Amino acid sequence: MEQPTNILSVINEQYNSFSRTQRQIADYILQHPDTVCFYTLKQLAAESHTTESTVLNFSHQIGYSGYADMRNDLQNHIVQWMSPNEKIKTSISLDKDSDDICSTVIDSELKAIEHTYSHISRKDLNDALELLFQAKRVYVYASDYASAASNLFAQRFRRLGMDVTNIGGQDIPALLYYMAQMGSDDLLIFFSYLPYIQLPIDLARHLHSKQDVKILCFSDKLTTAGAQFADVVLTSVTKNPIFFNSYTAPISLINLLACMYISARKDQFSRFNEKLLKLQEIVTQANPQNEHYII
Repeated sequence: MEQPTNILSVINEQYNSFSRTQRQIADYILQHPDTVCFYTLKQLAAESHTTESTVLNFSHQIGYSGYADMRNDLQNHIVQWMSPNEKIKTSISLDKDSDDICSTVIDSELKAIEHTYSHISRKDLNDALELLFQAKRVYVYASDYASAASNLFAQRFRRLGMDVTNIGGQDIPALLYYMAQMGSDDLLIFFSYLPYIQLPIDLARHLHSKQDVKILCFSDKLTTAGAQFADVVLTSVTKNPIFFNSYTAPISLINLLACMYISARKDQFSRFNEKLLKLQEIVTQANPQNEHYII
């Protein structure tokens, strides 16, 4: 069943057609959307002074297959305008003790990984690897919260011998200098999660359409603006009951891709590692008193 794109607008549009009890539910959702999006079916029924079956029927009435679908869509809508700190404040204000919160978060993190891998195909992963193998130069780009994932990607693959440049966090002139040098042999790995930021999306779209740069997009949905123009998209679940985003699943996906990458390039990695160890030996001999890091 196709779901509404803006749940609050749909409720307002259909309000006059609701029964008296349905209006009680509608009123409560419209007045408290930032808390209802975290309620269970039982909680919403109690707070709106209706029954669980009435709430379930209400969700069907406005176009959802069930209560969980309606709540998820409400969460997605709220996330678009709620600041990260507001989400934390709202989440911790609910009547839950530390054990409940702990259980909720653990369950959420496990489900995020489970749902991520249940919806991603081996073909998607192989297509992503093929882009990595064919690229002359690899650039990694993200902003805001997504930088947590992009930084890990750059560090992880650099240690595997990939010539990867992380252009996230650059000032605008430096960023544009990097991008102006990109061409059809290059790959931009673009991370785009909520909150979606327009400038990185516009720049990545331009690189793809005007400079023929290949795009591998990590995102939370196939329908996001950044995913629409990418050559390959790898999606992962990023919902978290407390914080704005969880990067457990994206990081797991990066680790999986890195393992597949090194498995397919064992000989190349061996040669790279030999060079690295010889260089490390020179540094150690030249500076025996200095602290040396394991590479």
